[in-house]
Amino acid sequence: MKNVMLMGIHGRIGQHLYLELKDTYRLHCFSGAGREDDDLKITYVKKDLFILPEVEEALENIDIVIFFEDPIMRLNRLTQGRFDEIYLLIADNIARASNTNHVEQIIYVGDELASEELIDVLGAYGTPVQKTETPVKRYGKTLSYKQSDYNNVRSIQKAPLPETWTIEEVGKYYFAWLDEILYKGINVKEENQHFQISVIGIDDPVFMVKYDEENSGGGVEIYKIIGGKMSKKYPNKQSRLEFREMPGGESFIMALHDYEPKLPWIMYVFMQAPIHALINRIYQVEMVINDAGMNEFTQKYKKK
Repeated sequence: MKNVMLMGIHGRIGQHLYLELKDTYRLHCFSGAGREDDDLKITYVKKDLFILPEVEEALENIDIVIFFEDPIMRLNRLTQGRFDEIYLLIADNIARASNTNHVEQIIYVGDELASEELIDVLGAYGTPVQKTETPVKRYGKTLSYKQSDYNNVRSIQKAPLPETWTIEEVGKYYFAWLDEILYKGINVKEENQHFQISVIGIDDPVFMVKYDEENSGGGVEIYKIIGGKMSKKYPNKQSRLEFREMPGGESFIMALHDYEPKLPWIMYVFMQAPIHALINRIYQVEMVINDAGMNEFTQKYKKK
């Protein structure tokens, strides 16, 4: 009997697939806290879809992955970003982990607006992908998730990857660019791949960031947020910045994961979050400019 991984079980697609497959396959599904049902014939897998090593662990001994949208992806946090770009990041994790674990097949349950880019990402690392022939009706999507007993943040944006750049350079350049974009307003000091980010008027660094060499590579660059006046530790999670090259090498995703601000939540939502979103949008424009032709600052950076 084959092992089949579902993206979730509590959405309408997951429920339908469970009823159809429960007597023929050993079913597994990604699950969050408090979302289990002991009466179901299924193995719940408590792994984070946004952490590649955890997805790789989740797909050990899995034969088939059925990929579809499910409420498991509508997490209880503030999320900045377009739904399709968030979905692409999850798909890339599933595709990479499927290749690592020699998954036989990914079945994509497409909806009315199924993205060819998404299908390309799912198959980019060698696992065969089959798309269902009958598209599922798409209902409205929202990124305004309800709050839970903790408040943490995820922000995901996609941008063009300049033709002559590596993803390693994009990650390192982000900190050099931050130091330059608001001259004397933001100061970034780097030593041995540790970054201290300071803001004018605040004595201590607002963020302390460390390059995560162990979990970086293969087109994914991770920077851990290890301290600072504007960040506090979130239990059992590591706040981190991620720069990920997407299949084809023409774009990358930049993401902030599991960040919990020290500001009161209402102040973060109306003050820090919009500033963070604006900085990321400007960086996206910077990558567009560099894709067309390097600006003066970029030329100096690339010569270092």
